[in-house]
Amino acid sequence: MKVRDSQLQVLWMARIDYLKNSGVKMHTHDFYQLQLIIDGEGIIEINGQSYPVLANHCYIFEKNIPHEFHFSKETITIDAKFSLSKDLIQLIESSNLMGACKVNNIDEFKQLFQLSSANLKNPNNLLPFQIDVGFKSALLGMLQDKITEYNSFKNQLKIPVRETDEGFPMVQYLKQNLQSKVSLEEMAAHFGFHPHYLIELFKKNLGTTPMQYLQSLRLEKAKEYLEFTSYSVSEIAELVGFTTPYFSRLCCERLGMPPTQIREQMRTVVGKDIVLEQDFIIDSQPSIY
Repeated sequence: MKVRDSQLQVLWMARIDYLKNSGVKMHTHDFYQLQLIIDGEGIIEINGQSYPVLANHCYIFEKNIPHEFHFSKETITIDAKFSLSKDLIQLIESSNLMGACKVNNIDEFKQLFQLSSANLKNPNNLLPFQIDVGFKSALLGMLQDKITEYNSFKNQLKIPVRETDEGFPMVQYLKQNLQSKVSLEEMAAHFGFHPHYLIELFKKNLGTTPMQYLQSLRLEKAKEYLEFTSYSVSEIAELVGFTTPYFSRLCCERLGMPPTQIREQMRTVVGKDIVLEQDFIIDSQPSIY
């Protein structure tokens, strides 16, 4: 028995890296598509109008609307094709999202791609449902600033509000100082607390110590750099405040493999179709030039 979301189903997902001066010719399809630009430049044409390709922006292609894209430099994208229920179609179409839309929750889309990649390697009946719900939540979160009546739609669609650590000011401080040398004493002084009280505060709210949490933040950010950028291992280590040997050792201890292997594992799914709905078939793939 399939367990899928009734309002939105992610049919297919892929990370596609385009070479300079490559792209996809004009085409249409009978499903919705979201193209997220991780990095790159170029031009996207939607229904006769041209828009610039911008990093950390996405483009939504509605059903049966002609579109094409051309990239003037190497571009990294995450591409998702999905179906929508009538109420969400009305929401998307009324939002006037033609053109570039700034994505503030880009990490959510990256995590959904990682889940899709995990499902490709080790299929799990619950993962597609988790991806559906996560994609819907991320999509509506992205539309929040565009739609004045978002709250009424949120109540109507009964989307759960997830509690996160984003509002915890100490976490924001750590995220802003990933590259810097941060000590417990400096952090405590910044917030006017005794170091012991800061440790108690973290353990109560996050179940760990400040320095252990900082290490986890750095490792997660480093893993993202390995998967979605071309920075060298030593450059990534420096960007997150690690020495290269320590970074390599930490990856082996915490992630089970060295940084180079983590990157190589991700490369095996770049450009590969990740089909989340078994009945989904693209009758004719658009031409890539």
